[in-house]
Amino acid sequence: MDHPTSCPPSKGWFLIKYWTPVFLYCGIIGYLSSQSYPSQYLPSFLFGLSDKLLHGVEYGILGILLYRAFHQTTGTIGTISLAVVCAVAFGISDEMHQWFVPNRQADIWDLFADTLGATLGIWAWVFITKKYSVRQNSK
Repeated sequence: MDHPTSCPPSKGWFLIKYWTPVFLYCGIIGYLSSQSYPSQYLPSFLFGLSDKLLHGVEYGILGILLYRAFHQTTGTIGTISLAVVCAVAFGISDEMHQWFVPNRQADIWDLFADTLGATLGIWAWVFITKKYSVRQNSK
């Protein structure tokens, strides 16, 4: 229970708390996409994994961050769809950006992996958090 004199969190704090991770993560994706050889910045255990799997995981995380941000800071119905659309839009801009980076290329299959990863990541997050919430409320 909150103390009677405590103030509720401000809307500004919620915006910072939930949107800062989104912008930081997008910055990391943008930085790695602007490198001609991004593998030099990745841990060696990732080298044997499929490029498409890495895209799926990368955008799954982005999708979860976007969903959390929209869900916590807006009263909008359809936060899942909004998060997927934003992740896909960022994926499109990322692939277009790679056209201009030496030794990189845009790939429609990367965008497909981005879309699938964001969608599956968001749905998994929603499922897990709803199940956890129901379990916590039943105690």
